Amino acid sequence: MVQSKVFDTIILGAGWSGCIAARELTSRGHSVLVLEARDRIGGRARTWIKSVNSLSASDDPNATAERRGDDDIKVDLGCSWIHGYNEGNPAREIARQLNVTRDSDQQATHLPKTVTSLIYGPDGPLSSTQVASLSKSLSRAQVSFKTPYPPPPPSVSLASALFAPDSPLFNISSNCTDSSSINREVSTGFARTLEIPLGLKLEQASLRWSGWESTTSFSGSDAAPEGGYEALVIKVLDQAQGKGAEVKLRSIVNGINRKDNEAVTVTTQDGEKFEGKTVICTIPLGVLKTAQASFFNPPLSGQMQQTIAGTHVGVLEKLLLHYLFAWWPDASTTGSYIFLPTTTTLPTASSTLEEIFAASTLVCANFFCPHLPHPSPTLLTYLSETPATLLLHHPAEAVAKAYHAFLVSRFKPLSPTPPEPSDWAMTTWLTDEFSRGATTTPSVVSESGERSPLDFKELGRPVWGGRLGFAGEHTEMEHRGSVAGAIISGEREAARVRRLLAMEMK
Repeated sequence: MVQSKVFDTIILGAGWSGCIAARELTSRGHSVLVLEARDRIGGRARTWIKSVNSLSASDDPNATAERRGDDDIKVDLGCSWIHGYNEGNPAREIARQLNVTRDSDQQATHLPKTVTSLIYGPDGPLSSTQVASLSKSLSRAQVSFKTPYPPPPPSVSLASALFAPDSPLFNISSNCTDSSSINREVSTGFARTLEIPLGLKLEQASLRWSGWESTTSFSGSDAAPEGGYEALVIKVLDQAQGKGAEVKLRSIVNGINRKDNEAVTVTTQDGEKFEGKTVICTIPLGVLKTAQASFFNPPLSGQMQQTIAGTHVGVLEKLLLHYLFAWWPDASTTGSYIFLPTTTTLPTASSTLEEIFAASTLVCANFFCPHLPHPSPTLLTYLSETPATLLLHHPAEAVAKAYHAFLVSRFKPLSPTPPEPSDWAMTTWLTDEFSRGATTTPSVVSESGERSPLDFKELGRPVWGGRLGFAGEHTEMEHRGSVAGAIISGEREAARVRRLLAMEMK
């Protein structure tokens, strides 16, 4: 069925970039249709919400906000922080404008209080001196390998430099009087924490481009939006709908076509056809990689197709366990726990769940620590590529149960016996048909230098005389892999489309 209306712009995807583009275009009076494949708004912004039973403060004056029913528990399972909050991240101003809060006297975002982290080595928690020494050595190694000059061959990985015998990573004894428990395996395991923000194994990351984007990306102070990121994205699209934007959920696009100088036609799996003067495609790169060759007609250029195929999409999953009370050590003062491997045997597809956890570096955020408002007895663990890929082959309930047993074995609580989690959740961004991964990663190793930050520039280039544009974190060279990149790309494409449409009206 072909819709008779021709929209100024059809936007594919209702994640951050799509919602921003819709808001910008409708604010200038343009007609916009947003087609979203999921049954919800937000894309990779997803907030886990736990409804709580009401309990008055008079019933228990020491009850937490959770138990009193003052607020549901909200934990972001996708994007979760406004990185560079005080350094110019555009998400800050959006949060301020929309005031994503319940009460008028609350701030739209929260800067966390400074708290400590505990690192568990193979033999138990490390001392504060050992933790400081590990952190200092890793920082020195990162600085020494940042955009190295002269540049190494493109096939050289970050791992080859970090784990070299003379790497600053292993120079522990010079800055630690208590280095007896810190061997090469402990330092290596700690360095693997970098695989979480990078989204890939250190052996895949290009040394040539190591730290390249750190000069322009937003970093420094982090803040959490009140109510979670998903609510913030929904508010953005609400503004666009208030200005006339039409939104269709469960609309899976299977083709984008343009003949000669005609309008662009977008076809969905259920047979609907929509026409627009322009189209902004915000489909995640991982999904574009799986698209049929006929998805774009006329086809994209060979260079564009090669860039889509070669640019790497990372893996990052999150595993959440919620309890009736916080049973883990130092729950009210420790913001996170880092578990280093207890074995050097690499996990494989045949490994048990226990073996996967034992061989992995795991970072666990403690939401009971009052460094943010509304503390709750919830642990959120970040899973890098190796454990995430293996764990996704197992039932999520079995993973949660095995991870609880792992936590008990590493924390070694004295008494009483810790309760089983009352709720749990595990993301599946890698296998999700509408994401096929987390976000893009820094440039990966390549034999002839074919991979570089310019890939992200290429992915953002419009085609078909400007009628088809691309937005999303994967299209922003300076801010790839971030909410900021998604926002900036949405603003960029909206401005470009406005100029194109304005030229036609002259």
